[in-house]
Amino acid sequence: MQTATVISEGETQTVRLPKGCRLPTPTVQVRQEGDAVILEPLKPLSWPTGFFDEIHIADSAFVRPDQGGLPAVKTF
Repeated sequence: MQTATVISEGETQTVRLPKGCRLPTPTVQVRQEGDAVILEPLKPLSWPTGFFDEIHIADSAFVRPDQGGLPAVKTF
């Protein structure tokens, strides 16, 4: 178990995470469960451009299914 430092600045707090707990993205989702505060990286809303074009299947019988679209994203 590692520890982190909490810094209070007015109405907000900043947590300095140890090097081994770095997050892969600069934006996280925050939720609280009891006394625990959980930070989770936001998942991308779409596949990266060209992602499916880079997939190569050697089996000639393979047919890539329709990838479909993504649902509309709600903005607040």
